Amino acid sequence: MNDEKKGLIPQDGYVFALDIGTRTVVGIVGEYVDEKFLLKDYISIPHSKRAMVDGQVEDIKQVAKIVAQVKNALEEKTGIKLNRVSIAAAGRALKTIQVGMDFDISEKEYITEDMVKSMELEAIQKAQTQLDADTPKGTTFYCVGHSVVNYKLDDYKMISLEGHKGETAQVNLIAAFLPSIVVEGLYAVMDMNSLEVASLTLEPIAAMNVIVPPEIRLINIALVDIGAGTSDIAVAKDGSVYAYAMATIAGDEITEEIIRSYLVDFNTAEDLKQRCSSGEEELEFRDILGIPHKLKASEIYKKVTPAVDTLAETICAAITDVNGGSPAAVFLVGGGSLIEGLPKLIAEKLGLDEARVAIGSGDFLKNVDENGAKLGAEFVTPVGIAVTTALEQGYDFSVITVNDKRVRAFDTKQLTVFEALNLAGFKSADIMGRSGRNLTYTLNGKRVVVKGGSFTASEVYVNDQPSSVISSISQGDRIRFVPATSGENAKATLGEAIDYSRFASGTVEFGGVKHKIGIKVLVNGVEKEKDYEIQPLDDIVTTGIITLGDLLQSLDIELDGLEYLVNNQGADESYVLSDGDMISYSDGTAVKETAPAQPAPVQFAPEPPVQQPAPVQFAPEPPVQQPAPVQFVPEPPVQQPAPVQFAAAPSVQPAPVQNTPVQNAAPTPVIPFASGDLRVTLNGRTINLPDASANHMLLDLLNFIDIDIAKPNSELILEINGAPANFSSSLNEGDAAVIRLQERK
Repeated sequence: MNDEKKGLIPQDGYVFALDIGTRTVVGIVGEYVDEKFLLKDYISIPHSKRAMVDGQVEDIKQVAKIVAQVKNALEEKTGIKLNRVSIAAAGRALKTIQVGMDFDISEKEYITEDMVKSMELEAIQKAQTQLDADTPKGTTFYCVGHSVVNYKLDDYKMISLEGHKGETAQVNLIAAFLPSIVVEGLYAVMDMNSLEVASLTLEPIAAMNVIVPPEIRLINIALVDIGAGTSDIAVAKDGSVYAYAMATIAGDEITEEIIRSYLVDFNTAEDLKQRCSSGEEELEFRDILGIPHKLKASEIYKKVTPAVDTLAETICAAITDVNGGSPAAVFLVGGGSLIEGLPKLIAEKLGLDEARVAIGSGDFLKNVDENGAKLGAEFVTPVGIAVTTALEQGYDFSVITVNDKRVRAFDTKQLTVFEALNLAGFKSADIMGRSGRNLTYTLNGKRVVVKGGSFTASEVYVNDQPSSVISSISQGDRIRFVPATSGENAKATLGEAIDYSRFASGTVEFGGVKHKIGIKVLVNGVEKEKDYEIQPLDDIVTTGIITLGDLLQSLDIELDGLEYLVNNQGADESYVLSDGDMISYSDGTAVKETAPAQPAPVQFAPEPPVQQPAPVQFAPEPPVQQPAPVQFVPEPPVQQPAPVQFAAAPSVQPAPVQNTPVQNAAPTPVIPFASGDLRVTLNGRTINLPDASANHMLLDLLNFIDIDIAKPNSELILEINGAPANFSSSLNEGDAAVIRLQERK
């Protein structure tokens, strides 16, 4: 049946609020007139099965089904077509951040309402930035509420800034955040019912707005919204709400105790719990085995007393923790507040008079016209949600489409393409692309850098028009994104870094002994083969017997005063040996085939000859006496030749690496390869970027700064360590980065 046949009128100024609890879904419709909320109608429908856990949507389809029933029932009762809804989230995984910000107002004629709102939103953005900096990547938090702790004007506390003049205004507030999974679950349920979310808030904030309005927040009051899955707490003092807390223990703890004690299903246990609190004296029920029971309510209550005591203890511990002690009074709201004996236990544990702990039913609602209804404590929060919307204290989120995926973004911050892509799960490497990681090592004391592969840039289109990652976007925009392709990391083997073909291998003969020749490569002191893949920061040294000088040095033979021959041709120490070379020497009188005063053979030497050949004798020329033959006294025998560096012989220096090493340049900062954070400074503030090995770039710092890139007549300044940079510039440990706007000259 269509709307015309049903005769439904447009929603217009009516507020539709939903409190989606663990046990029930409560809906109300009303309107805000002359600073008072007028209730039109309400309804409560329990979940048919457990689809919510600790206030979070677990079974989206099942919760959506109950919401549809609530919506349809209220449309029937009110005659209003409901298409906009206000909702609240329970405090599961709640995070709170308290911040303060100063604002220069010296040039303002006076402070307007819009200026105050803008100040508060900037403070919330600051809180969001602080939370994001301390949150692991991949986890997103949404702000679901805030409370101003105080305003200051030129260091004087003020109740309100509006209409005042001065030099400096200060806003101190506390912002409440929930993980995106909690918020997205609620939005998914609304989407399935074609309901546009007009406002989102936190449940205890909503209840505070109708039970503890600003005029009584000078009193230190704790409000506890006890549902089935969570107990959400807000504390007021000195005129403001200054703390929030949450405990994942509530009414379901009592229900579960009844299940265990009496072997009943969940719905039967929930019914028994409610009837115990309603004043019935005797209760009849059947357990899961079909056995009938008739018990006094007092007997059942006695059985669950330990669970009630645990609930009271947990709530009181949370209150005293955030309040620094017991408050002056406590309000209990929500269906869980009706548990028999709970207010008394809370009063005892906080050391309060029992009258100071009250159940906040409809009698305590401020600025609410119930229209003849007698609302219980379970209706306080949904009424508060509606009032919070009317007071424009709730939040909304922009929906941006990224490659056909819907992304929600908090409306109080100016959103850029970069931020939307981050929310959609794209990393900075996808957005900007990265060159492959360079490979840096040393070869014979010289630093070598092999460049990584180049990247392919990403493509960004906003509403089918080419765009930039720093462009501003708004509600309903469509982003089409083609990720960048990063370059491959550089790699090389010893065979690619060193021209092994230049160096012969085999043996040469000298003094009747064969000696092995060839190159040997040590990596970090360990000999490696040519197929070894070079690792970052490896220290590579080439050694071995390549030249005649290498051979003589390995045999510890003096070079002076003798002439050496290779294959009967004169050769100096730089001669590069070849397989099969025959080496001899001359002392100026005759050619010697035997090595002079040769020590014990070092490499591949056979057993020494049994008889040493006698040296050739030369007849003396009269009358000069024949000098004694030159003797070369060897050092003690060396079992292993010392590694020989052959860098001194230019003609046999190993071939340069294919990628030209950096010559005569100051060493550049080495990219850290150990796990841990990368610490840099941004505009003077220390930032820790997770995973130091991830090759971070300047773009990664955009998440830690809040600037209006689209500001007219301004230009963006990007620097690293005082030098101009761009968004793809790499970041290293200790770098000082600058991202700021300056007026265009």
